[in-house]
Amino acid sequence: MKNKYYILFIPIGLVYLIGMFNDVMEVDASQYAAMSREMLQSGNYLQLYDRGQNYLDKPPLLFWVSALSYKLFGISNFAYKLPSVLFSLLGILATFCLGKRLYGVKAGFYAALILASCQAWFMMNQDIRTDTILAACTIFAIWQLFLFMDEQKFIHLISGSIGVAGAMLTKGPIGLMVPALSIGFYLLVKRDWKNLFNWKWLLVPVMVAICISPFLYGLYQQYDSQPGKLIQGEPIKSGIKFYLWTQSFGRITGESVWKDDTTQLFFTHTFLWAFLPWCVLFVVALWRDTIQLLKTRMHLVNGYTALTWGGFVFPFIAFSLSHYKLPHYIFVIFPLAAIMSANFLDCLMENGTTLWQNRWKWAQAFVALIVFTLGILLCTWAFPTQHFLFWITTLIGIAASIYFIWKGTSAFDKIVIPSAIAIITLNFMLNTHFYPTLFRYTTSNQAAKFVKAQSQQENFYALNHISYGLDVYSQRTTPNFDTLRTLLERTKGNVIWVYTHEKGHQEILKSGMPVLENKKMEHFHISTLSMLFINPATRKKEIENRYLIKLDNR
Repeated sequence: MKNKYYILFIPIGLVYLIGMFNDVMEVDASQYAAMSREMLQSGNYLQLYDRGQNYLDKPPLLFWVSALSYKLFGISNFAYKLPSVLFSLLGILATFCLGKRLYGVKAGFYAALILASCQAWFMMNQDIRTDTILAACTIFAIWQLFLFMDEQKFIHLISGSIGVAGAMLTKGPIGLMVPALSIGFYLLVKRDWKNLFNWKWLLVPVMVAICISPFLYGLYQQYDSQPGKLIQGEPIKSGIKFYLWTQSFGRITGESVWKDDTTQLFFTHTFLWAFLPWCVLFVVALWRDTIQLLKTRMHLVNGYTALTWGGFVFPFIAFSLSHYKLPHYIFVIFPLAAIMSANFLDCLMENGTTLWQNRWKWAQAFVALIVFTLGILLCTWAFPTQHFLFWITTLIGIAASIYFIWKGTSAFDKIVIPSAIAIITLNFMLNTHFYPTLFRYTTSNQAAKFVKAQSQQENFYALNHISYGLDVYSQRTTPNFDTLRTLLERTKGNVIWVYTHEKGHQEILKSGMPVLENKKMEHFHISTLSMLFINPATRKKEIENRYLIKLDNR
């Protein structure tokens, strides 16, 4: 692979970097950022709390590394996102190394590029949740465990076990399930009984247990030793059982309280947009690998198809059977999808006829057109901008894609580079204009920033409206009161700032309290975008009012 092509990672990294300075989104990212600050300030790293209440939904690794980053660099958007972005780079490197080991240097490069530039990976480096670290640790574990299987070096078994433990400390047993399905299915299909029944595999759960034991001990102290605590209204008998079974597998068996009305096809259409601009490439790669496995009757003596196929398909089916689904749940298997796509792309580049390469050129050109069109619509029709440098950069991206489609000197130039440029340009548009514009509607962030800028956060309160953005940007757990009467009683003798919704606003006005300032703000839950909100003509119907009110309670 020509060294000049590695330059593509530079603009990808720059887009990641820009996104690190954007605000954190409500609800998940803001909650995790607020909990990381709370952990740092409390010094309690083994038991998780959310606004002082018991928390059991996620394991602690994201909170540990974010709290450490806060300690080193101070509390900021950048500091919260930095550890997860570094993990994402580890995931890209592991994808490259595994792809290289399986199919050669070119395939490794393609896999790393496809993963780094797919829409989901851009999103995970902008909206930091647990899935960034989960995906990185999972592919690192698969890579290292494969090396152990291939070379029988104990260091790889240790590294793979640490990777599994990292994934489990991020989101539970899913971090073990994906590597086990990937490696296990490969050994079964290859009929490699010697490796499959290697006693050294028994050391993996032992090492994983050692790595996660501090968290398990914290769970025991917090829940198992004093059962009956309520989490989401349900009494918890064992925090360890909840972590190891209910929270993950309970969503399939129905034991978990989390349920929604999504269908089994939810992740199918989610994948198509989340893996842009490489989704068409992957669909063909998946079809090819499936046919290959069926033709050999699941008996591949040579080749590594089963390793990536099993690690992608079986978890995908399990996720689809879950009673509760969110788009980012499947991002953990995207590195395997990238390697599958890269293997097919490598074959297309090396062995494909000129006719087929030309067809793929136009197929990817069409995808690039869709990507560019989406970005332009968002930044002209939905949320217009006339910023000179923004549009100069965007036009350069469009011109570069067109140039490589028409004047590229290789199949890679014509098929891959235009799509990569298109998705990089789209996310440049999103991170520099679209997301910052959306954050104007995240009123909790704006209110907390305003109050903190005046050094009034110690007199900042919420009225019947908990919002994690208040905690993140005031850098304290903002007290929330259910009633105005209680709020006024507790803050008597002070000038206070109150963040509230329309009902609370009307209650304050009717109370007759002296109002010194009354800021009305337009609010929308931007992590659940709708066409009604994106459409300027119908946006007003979707917007709610939030208020930041300064009261004289002396």
